[in-house]
Amino acid sequence: MPAPSASEIENLASSALQSAGLRGENAPDLAKALGQVCGQAFTLFVTMAMVAPGIPAAASPPPGAGSTVGPGMLLPPPAGGPGAAQIEPLALAALTAQNLNGEQKPALAKAIAQSLEKALTLFTLQVKVAPGIAIAGFTTSSPGSLVGAAPAKPMLEPLIQGFLQAEGLRGENIPNLAGALAQTLSDALTQMMSRLKVTPGIPSSPGATAGPGRLM
Repeated sequence: MPAPSASEIENLASSALQSAGLRGENAPDLAKALGQVCGQAFTLFVTMAMVAPGIPAAASPPPGAGSTVGPGMLLPPPAGGPGAAQIEPLALAALTAQNLNGEQKPALAKAIAQSLEKALTLFTLQVKVAPGIAIAGFTTSSPGSLVGAAPAKPMLEPLIQGFLQAEGLRGENIPNLAGALAQTLSDALTQMMSRLKVTPGIPSSPGATAGPGRLM
């Protein structure tokens, strides 16, 4: 599966929380909850992700053979991935499953959901479909690769801290939590990018792809 699993993300989160100095008794439970919700959100992303039509192509008729010659774009959420409204109940359920039931649980779930939506949106803006996908019979005939880079921790951290603070989460550990969540998302998205391919079968005209594509 191209999306990192819950256990893989849990390991990333556990390391990020420790590096941020968050080693309290609830840290392992939080890492497990983050692994669960991020794994579910990324699986949804892979299912929903869409490559926009219009990738530049050179396919001479007949027989409609050639390749794409320019980069392709990914559609951002909510069209091309889960939005915060879809992710929030998953986050709430993940926190509940790990008995993280403090009064700030709904606020934390909302901030996690907003952080995931923003991270996925930035992913779709920064990551492109690489040129060079083979075309035969006016249809892409080979898997495509992705190029670019997943959003890095320094980009995500201030955004996530803003989401946490907007939900009234302002304790002394909030900056550290924002850093740990930013590191987890950046690492997990980087993993996911390395595994994703563009599914063959995108219709093409002589000059550009003529329909949407999917990821696999």
